[in-house]
Amino acid sequence: MKDQLRLLRELQDIDVRLGEVRKSIEALPARLEPAKQDLAKLEAMLAQERAQLAETEAWRAEQEEMVKREEEAVRQAKIKLQQSRNTKDYQAASREVDNKRRMISEREDELVKVIEAIEQTRARLTQREGDVEQLRQHVQAEEAQIAVKVAELQKEIEGAEGGRQELAGKIPRDLLRRYETVLKRRGVALVPVVDGVCKGCFMTLPPQLSNIIARGTTLESCPSCHRLLYRPEVLEDEPPPAA
Repeated sequence: MKDQLRLLRELQDIDVRLGEVRKSIEALPARLEPAKQDLAKLEAMLAQERAQLAETEAWRAEQEEMVKREEEAVRQAKIKLQQSRNTKDYQAASREVDNKRRMISEREDELVKVIEAIEQTRARLTQREGDVEQLRQHVQAEEAQIAVKVAELQKEIEGAEGGRQELAGKIPRDLLRRYETVLKRRGVALVPVVDGVCKGCFMTLPPQLSNIIARGTTLESCPSCHRLLYRPEVLEDEPPPAA
């Protein structure tokens, strides 16, 4: 039974390590999620600002075209002014020229403000694009490092599973079945008993059960948590015989 307990403890060491490695593989990509979410938000904001800038530039182009049309209208009004044959026609043409010039001036004032706003937006976009690209490169670099680490851990799992399979083949099937049943339910199947206390659930064992476990001839279960129990001193190597 001592040899079987040693094998079970060695098997459990492998299972514990496999569990840790699998959790690490799951945790590694999750570690990058906040940065990826930030990147997605920044990219969405950047796309929205680009769309707004495009709309503003389109409005600017429309206004500039309207200024050109108004300037042409002023030119035509001036021709009418020059061709006026009486005071009434002259005054009407003069008012038309003044109105067109006022409209052009108002549009040009608005255009100056819009052009300044566009330049500011472009400068802000350039800075934000740099920030987004820097974050994107950081995320890509982290993803590459995580991929390398995950590959290393997967390789470790493959090696550990091979060793586990070989080790499990040395344990009697009924004992292995008991161990794996408790392992699935409790996470840790084999725990030591110290000072009559189960180190799995920290419940005090009945004295008679504690004495049976101390002999190390059978594999007993905790009445409370049902984990398999052993006394550490039972598995210690016996001293060599005296010369």
